Amino acid sequence: MGVGVGVQYIKIFLVVFVLFSTAITFANNATWMSQIPNQRIMNQLIIPGTHDSGTYGIQPQSKFSLSPDDPLPLWIEAISNILPISIVRPIVAGWSKTQFDSITDQLNNGIRYLDFRVCLYQSHFYLCHALLSIRLREALQQIHHFIAANPSEIILLDINHVYNVMNSAEETQLVQLIQYYLGNNEIPNTYHVTDTIGTLRASHKNVIILMDAQQSVANPFWPESTINSPWPNASTINDLKNTLDIEMSLRDKIYQSANNFFVLQVIQTENTDNIINGIINPTHYPNTIADFEIPVNNALIAWLNGYIAEYGSNPINIVIQDWYSNHSELVSLAEQYDTQFPPQKNNADNADTQSKLAALKKWYLHK
Repeated sequence: MGVGVGVQYIKIFLVVFVLFSTAITFANNATWMSQIPNQRIMNQLIIPGTHDSGTYGIQPQSKFSLSPDDPLPLWIEAISNILPISIVRPIVAGWSKTQFDSITDQLNNGIRYLDFRVCLYQSHFYLCHALLSIRLREALQQIHHFIAANPSEIILLDINHVYNVMNSAEETQLVQLIQYYLGNNEIPNTYHVTDTIGTLRASHKNVIILMDAQQSVANPFWPESTINSPWPNASTINDLKNTLDIEMSLRDKIYQSANNFFVLQVIQTENTDNIINGIINPTHYPNTIADFEIPVNNALIAWLNGYIAEYGSNPINIVIQDWYSNHSELVSLAEQYDTQFPPQKNNADNADTQSKLAALKKWYLHK
């Protein structure tokens, strides 16, 4: 066999190996929640999530998601006063596209919290982030297919921004669209964030939808008051870490009595200076959100392990990141701690019982 043929066989082997390994990863992560003990409380689980989960469809040619209640970031206005729109739009796309995987791939990779911004544009609902991404209908279809195929997995869908919906008829249309795809699997809002995962499993439903109704429409979903998601609004990694440290310290004090989910937003937010630096000198400064978040994503697991060492895993709850991929260790970390049984509350915590156990041990060693 010639050298050239041998090289071709090696290349084919490597491609097959990568595809096989990816398939195994998908298969494992697609059902990882099935290993969580029934006794675990929902808002004391580490739940991996993505920020602006539906932005993977944003392209340089995508339309701006303009609406009166969703003004564009100030930096877009600033550079638009100088640069032509043909240059501005690709720049905006690079900073608005926070994910590259489809909803299906995110779910197969183990993501269980999805963050949606929805906007109404020309009579259709889209996912958006300064620019229009995919239609909401397409995203809901992907969730529907996943939860139907993986009933062990509980998905949190957080629709925390809804733009350009100006009356009850439009909001009713949105609610009906969501319920058309997810209504049969929707966990009713009569359940609680402090319920165990076993309690939710017993409902035989597996998606929690969080959204507020603004136009006097009866809200069938979980209200946004059941989730606390503080935005760090930090444009440097040091400022972000300091902010998250404060949030975790506060969360540790209240998590055992908290009646809401808690989101740790491990994301930087760009400012005008960051954008301009990336335009003028892209070899030294990030010019997309993907590059901007690299140091944060590299530090993510070390930060979480630090919080676990200090507070334990229970206070952490939902963790979101930009530019999530199957190379992230976030799902593995969640699986490691969520699959542990909770500490048993029994008389072994009583000082008198501890004394008697010590006496029993002494008796056994000397009998």
